[in-house]
Amino acid sequence: MISFSFIPKNNEYSNFQEEYKILEQNGISGIETIVGNHLELDEYKKYPIIGVHLLYYPTWLEFWREEYEKVKEDFCDKDGILNYYGSLEKNILIKTFKDQFEKAKLLNSKYMVFHVSHVRPKDIFKFSFNYSSFEVLEETIKIINEVFKGDGPLLLFENLPWPGLTFKDYKLTKYFFQKINYKNKGFLMDLSHMICTDKTIKNFNEADEYILEKIKELKELKNYIYALHINGPEFNEYLLKDFSEYIKKWENGNRMEKFKIEWEHMKKLDSHSIYRGDLKRIFKELPNLKHINLELSFSSRKHLNYMILEQLKYIK
Repeated sequence: MISFSFIPKNNEYSNFQEEYKILEQNGISGIETIVGNHLELDEYKKYPIIGVHLLYYPTWLEFWREEYEKVKEDFCDKDGILNYYGSLEKNILIKTFKDQFEKAKLLNSKYMVFHVSHVRPKDIFKFSFNYSSFEVLEETIKIINEVFKGDGPLLLFENLPWPGLTFKDYKLTKYFFQKINYKNKGFLMDLSHMICTDKTIKNFNEADEYILEKIKELKELKNYIYALHINGPEFNEYLLKDFSEYIKKWENGNRMEKFKIEWEHMKKLDSHSIYRGDLKRIFKELPNLKHINLELSFSSRKHLNYMILEQLKYIK
């Protein structure tokens, strides 16, 4: 099944339908979406939803551990914390994910995507962390086993370049997977996130080889990679730049100014551009691949259609 990432807005379903007909004729089966509070659930039900990308907090570990001095460093004050998490109590994370789980079931989603990652805002520039992937995975296991109980859609764990699930450590990945109690589980590999774990990759040929190497290193775990997020970076050696000026501006900014700097940095780091590599080679190494999602950046619905049709050229 091939889907694309799309978050519906109010009063746009009829326009969506017009554009979607073209995509359907080209082999698209539906959308992967994030379910927010900006739209009623009945409105979401009009859309051809295949997957629900669960809400996520890029920064959450210190909040979950109730290390509030560190949380204040990241979000400045009480208002900053409330704006980000919606509460000062750690169990808001459990409540939010339980609510998302229920909504995914009500929407008859075939799968859910869960980010297994944590990064503090100040660390996205230096890639220097005082917390390990093991710590992130251990705390994630606690949350997942509390939230996801009983029957429900396939729960897919997505890799990111930050501490957590990176797919670069077979033993750690296997440990994490075995500790999850929810039975209907698997992995989703995000190609751009995978590439971002190696700053030296210069083009799609090198990206193909790197991704294939990491899949091979996962041994039998590759059989549980049921889905892919298809997207690619710009290969402009952005990660090799000196970010000292970014960091200086970030350190001197208020919370809103910091957020803007973080957002611009992340868009350059993970641009969600078209993946122009040999996707068919990657598909061949994933025997149980079920869902292919085109997670692409776009500026309008027409631009989105162009991006999807262009990306499909590398798939069909």
